[in-house]
Amino acid sequence: MKDQRALHYYERLLPLGTKCDVLISLSEVAEKLCTTTRHSRTLLQELQQRQWLTWLPKVGRNQRSMIHLAFERAELRQLLARVQIEAGYYETAMAFLEEDQRQFGALLRQTSGAIVREDQLHIQLTYQRVFSELLPHIPLRNSERFLVRQVYACLTGCDKNGQLTPQLSHAWTSNEHATIWRFYVRPQLKFHSGEIISAALIKDLFEQLRHLPEYREELSHVVAISYTKQSVTFELSSPDLGFAALLSDLRYSIQPPKQIGSDLLTTVDGSGAFQVVEQSGERLRLQANDFYFGLRALTDTVTIWQLANTPSERIQLGHYDQPNLLDRPDYLIENRSDVRESTQTRIENGCLYMLFNAASTQQLTLAQRRWLVSVLSPETILQHDQLSELLMASIPAYNFLPSWTQIKPCQPEPASLPSCLDIAVYDHLVIKDCAQVMKHTLNQLGIDCTINVYSLEELHKLSQHRELNEPLVIASFNVDDNLPISVYRWLMSDSILHQGLSDDASAWLRAEVVNVREHSQVTHYLAKLESIATTMHYQNWLTPLFHHRQTLRWKGVLQGVSITDWSWPDFRNVWIEDDIEH
Repeated sequence: MKDQRALHYYERLLPLGTKCDVLISLSEVAEKLCTTTRHSRTLLQELQQRQWLTWLPKVGRNQRSMIHLAFERAELRQLLARVQIEAGYYETAMAFLEEDQRQFGALLRQTSGAIVREDQLHIQLTYQRVFSELLPHIPLRNSERFLVRQVYACLTGCDKNGQLTPQLSHAWTSNEHATIWRFYVRPQLKFHSGEIISAALIKDLFEQLRHLPEYREELSHVVAISYTKQSVTFELSSPDLGFAALLSDLRYSIQPPKQIGSDLLTTVDGSGAFQVVEQSGERLRLQANDFYFGLRALTDTVTIWQLANTPSERIQLGHYDQPNLLDRPDYLIENRSDVRESTQTRIENGCLYMLFNAASTQQLTLAQRRWLVSVLSPETILQHDQLSELLMASIPAYNFLPSWTQIKPCQPEPASLPSCLDIAVYDHLVIKDCAQVMKHTLNQLGIDCTINVYSLEELHKLSQHRELNEPLVIASFNVDDNLPISVYRWLMSDSILHQGLSDDASAWLRAEVVNVREHSQVTHYLAKLESIATTMHYQNWLTPLFHHRQTLRWKGVLQGVSITDWSWPDFRNVWIEDDIEH
């Protein structure tokens, strides 16, 4: 008998009472079950085998047997729904819960973990917001950046030290002056849809990218792109020793050109280790790409349920009560009590920063900017008595990367400030929390303050047209696994950063960064870029605020777990020993 049918009969017995002994004749049971006496005996035996009730029959006509119902109606429905969730039958689970989204979300968090079904490893996660489209060429938050890395591949790879590795191109060459770069594309490459990844397609993709706003500066020196059957050649107007590394950035992920500017996408088409098989307002489902050019992922599927019933933004594999911080996943837990816990922790690269907007009608003097840096310092913010736990896990940032030389400003002379200072932020829990503390501090100084919250896309669009008018902007400087290129791209072309700089400062910054790419290998980028960023900090054009402390925790039954630069677990390398019982 199927669970739904068995539940139907069990619920007919509930008027007898639960968790207590009830004396009742078999004929009375048959009446409750709306069936014959003989069939009711069969039904009671089956329900007892399921351990839903205890039945002690008495021999003889009209003898009263003892029945003990073990579950309340809601308890049993949740138990059945949990079994269905663990088996991957989510629609059936929702039916048992009578479409109750709150209960469904609670069960998803409780059952999150790694499960082996039919010899395949499935990871189920919960996350507290809906992901934007996983398109490399649009502004992306940190978690989406991680997922783009799972779904797409680039022509090259680059690590935190600037060392290059082949990806979709197996080799590349440049001329003596680093003005002509040729990339040799692997044969028989395919997108997840089955479409061929050809050199001609890659050429078309880059022709489209170079005309998008945030690509124009970093591709402004590309004067021609050509291709042969298995190679793509870029001709540059000036030397670029790091051009091959630039193409490792996730914004240069290889995708079908038709995805750029399309409003008709149901799912995205990628080239990486995982394929998107579903993305909706409820969940994101990834499936390992068996034809990935590199090593096939050990994890077969990943399902990320997007639940909006808690205030934190985090990933959960198993249930923990501590909140996550700064739009990063903090915990990876496999739901077993018999194995030890493991933890990895790190201080993130990148930071939250405050930008003094030179495009605002309220022009702040150097003295005013220095005084505001002191008044709104991260130490002051962390001392606020109403600070949320989200911001408490951050540490003060004294430069834009934690590995760079720490710069602690001297105490400046107090300066007279405007009567009103508005703050622009994007819809990010920790940034909004930080802005609220700043607003409170300014209010105590007699300064009116309004916090204007934009979506990330809106903030970028406004900044591209220099239409942000708030004198203060709080934003995130995010980096990826290709650290030197991530820093280079932020300084060269981040629209929010350049929106806040004066025309002269923006021109100076880009000239300095161009000088780095013309004369330095990528392995030397960070040392050169540190000097440039430190100058910006010293001039109080912007100031770093916080680095987030990233934590990844899981139970020892999982193997191959490692924290990534986005603090998500590396899905590709997670596995479970096959001798563990599930």
